Amino acid sequence: MNNIKKAGIVTGAVVGGVIGGTISVIGKVSKKKFIDDLGESVVDSTILTGGIAGDIASGAASLVSGKITNTPQKIEEGKKDLKSAGNRVIQNFVGNVKTVVNNSGEILEGVKERDRKKVVKGTKNLAKVIAVGAITVGTIKIKPEADEDTQAEDEADEDTKAEDKADEDTQAEDKADEDTQAEDKTK
Repeated sequence: MNNIKKAGIVTGAVVGGVIGGTISVIGKVSKKKFIDDLGESVVDSTILTGGIAGDIASGAASLVSGKITNTPQKIEEGKKDLKSAGNRVIQNFVGNVKTVVNNSGEILEGVKERDRKKVVKGTKNLAKVIAVGAITVGTIKIKPEADEDTQAEDEADEDTKAEDKADEDTQAEDKADEDTQAEDKTK
């Protein structure tokens, strides 16, 4: 069922690449970082949506297959995939609520302090959430606006996170390959 998961991620990447990639290119050509970041956020969001959809489809397929063939292992695998997808949806929702609350607070704080930079930064992040939500009609994953002082630090942190994510993906793929080999041996 890992092929179903991979298909979901690939579909998300293709859709995101077409829509978000186009937006990002427009941002780069027009030298508007906000639009470029918006395009990248659309790509990230559609990949996340595709991954969740793949988990749901894989979980449902495993669950039904397990019920039909009366295979408890497949039933448990299906339940695990469905729970994983549900957890990812909830985490994304909670993260987005936090983003909206934090940026709304930053806007209010900026207004109180008459700090134009805080107001603009908070407003840009809220605009990204709204735009990405409207475009992707699903999960939202945005790249928050960074202060110019902390932007270099954030980019270094993102590189580390990307490396960690790549390691996690490799481990997940290795486990999936082991599971597939184990399934083939039981057949």
